[in-house]
Amino acid sequence: MLVDRMPKKTSPKAAKRRFTAATADRHALYEAAVQDTLADCRFIDRVYKKARGRLPERLREDFCGTAKLCAEWVQRGPQRQAIGLDLHRPTMRWGKAQHLQPLAAEVAGRVQLCCRNVVDGLEPGEAPVDVSVAYNFSYCILKSRPEMLAYFRNVYAHTAAQGAFMLDIHGGNESFDELEERVRHKGFTYVWDQGPYDPVTGFIKRAIHFTFPDGTQIRPAFTYDWRMWTLPELQDLLREAGFAQVDVYWEGADDDGNGTGNFRKVRHAPHDPSFVSYLVAWRQPTR
Repeated sequence: MLVDRMPKKTSPKAAKRRFTAATADRHALYEAAVQDTLADCRFIDRVYKKARGRLPERLREDFCGTAKLCAEWVQRGPQRQAIGLDLHRPTMRWGKAQHLQPLAAEVAGRVQLCCRNVVDGLEPGEAPVDVSVAYNFSYCILKSRPEMLAYFRNVYAHTAAQGAFMLDIHGGNESFDELEERVRHKGFTYVWDQGPYDPVTGFIKRAIHFTFPDGTQIRPAFTYDWRMWTLPELQDLLREAGFAQVDVYWEGADDDGNGTGNFRKVRHAPHDPSFVSYLVAWRQPTR
């Protein structure tokens, strides 16, 4: 089960770096190995425009971390605004320095970062958003059904009438196995570590490690204590929270069975031992 959804491009400058555990920054490595914010923005734009006939403008990114997606979003048009929510101030400070401060003041000013629990209610005066997102499986930190339902209801309340909530999910029988998978990148290797799954509680431990050509490693770089949610569970919860329509976007495969990075709306899908999909929940139906 690989959590890097798209192949990443590395600049010539980055390719010349010689990473070690002492010199590498774990947030930068995470972004290089796991995130593709340009692909994320393109997916949001494509799905929203097809449904509503226009591009979305206001984005809410929950569990925003370094807020790289927020920074990418506001650079895609002068009308675009983003609000990022997270509880870890050091990560948000790092992201602000790396992704917002280099931008023009007018562009960076259209990003609002809030150190706030995503389950909390709206702040006075906050405008609803066109699109809310929870990517990189971050919402799995919410382990109980009441917690998840409260979160989805908050998102629903914060989403405009024609708005959408988008989240990704990984699944398949291999997602329950104990394993380590490695993906080589320029200057380092990304390691996805799946701990034991508890079938009674549905809880599982995950970790990300980074290893380097000199033999050093950052182990662990990040750890996660999650519940394994399934597509049917999340669809039911989203509808219970009030969303009128919930769509599943399934990744296409090439002749060798490898993911293409292209996602299309489906009602059914073949068995796949390891998959990443998107859920798109709409406040109002699109059909």
